[in-house]
Amino acid sequence: MAIHPATLLKAAALIEEFEGIEEEAYLDPIGIPTICAGLTRYPNGTPVRMGDVCSGSICRAHLENMLLREYLPAMEKIPGWERLGANRQAVLMSFAWNLGANFYGSEGFETITRVLRDGAARPEVYQQMSYALELYVKAGGRVFEGLVKRRKKEAAIWNLEDDGTMIYVCTQDTFLKKAAIPSSFLSELGRRRCEKGEEIAVSKTEEVPADSHMWVQLNGSGEKWVIYVPHWAEKSTVAVKPKAKEINWNDFSCRIGEYITVGEVLQYDARRKPKPGSKEAMEIQKICAEFDKLRKAWAGPIGITSGYRPEPYNSQVGGVRNSFHVQGMALDIYPIEESLEKFHQWLIRRWSGGYGDGRHRGFIHIDTRNGGGFSKRAEAKPAAVWTY
Repeated sequence: MAIHPATLLKAAALIEEFEGIEEEAYLDPIGIPTICAGLTRYPNGTPVRMGDVCSGSICRAHLENMLLREYLPAMEKIPGWERLGANRQAVLMSFAWNLGANFYGSEGFETITRVLRDGAARPEVYQQMSYALELYVKAGGRVFEGLVKRRKKEAAIWNLEDDGTMIYVCTQDTFLKKAAIPSSFLSELGRRRCEKGEEIAVSKTEEVPADSHMWVQLNGSGEKWVIYVPHWAEKSTVAVKPKAKEINWNDFSCRIGEYITVGEVLQYDARRKPKPGSKEAMEIQKICAEFDKLRKAWAGPIGITSGYRPEPYNSQVGGVRNSFHVQGMALDIYPIEESLEKFHQWLIRRWSGGYGDGRHRGFIHIDTRNGGGFSKRAEAKPAAVWTY
């Protein structure tokens, strides 16, 4: 099943918020017998009748059962469904529960169908979803205030996964590529030259695990290319901004530490945001604090090729199971103005956590397993060292 692990919980909570949980059958605004969270039929197909009674736990079980059995199959037919995060999947589940599982492609749902279809190819189109949702606020030909509030809430949750438009700048002459391999191995059709200072507008990114390349989707055309991350800088990372007192995980330019931003840690993917106050969020802050020490001692800019990679995104991009990236305890890094060889020889004697030698792939992996971190004195023995 192509469903984010958290989707059912989020969808059920959203549906229950607006439908409410009614343990005794009642008539909905257009006169249909309804029970639980807007249920008009039970999972076995039997219609709800006036006089029926259900407990709260049975109502939740009915809701989750029906979402999986009767709604998910229709959701999986929506283009790009599997690439949506839990928030956006939950919004579509809520919308479908309210207006029918097969809304996509049906008469009367042309606008939301277009946004979903075109957004799958060009992610920036997803930004039109707020407008699309707000068109569906009528029942029986009348506008209902409850539906207006519901659509606004759904739109706000949908927008939590909005990456916005990211601007990447060439820091040296380089190429956009059609594969994560050296440009010399590509034909003229498989690469596009970019000169130092040139900018590209990106609507979506997808990292290549254990590598210094990243897939980017160009804003407007929807074309997908690979970039070699050390040759590019995202503008919000370059901009000077003080460390935030409270981390805003919705703001890619927000600094977690003095030298590292939310965008760098999440690789500019809003689906990866940790829950504020969670163990993962705390671990991210710990390794960013160690990164700050490292960066200050190195006295030169350091880039990030990978950071927090929660499931299912870790698996989707090919990351190993039980990776420290999943726990928010790891970063893959590289020096921007010095050789990777020099950086490796300097850092391996100062990092006491896990250490992955990925020099041939353009990065060094560091993690904070066993309480490890950075030491100014060149005496550290990494808890684990391996080669990618």
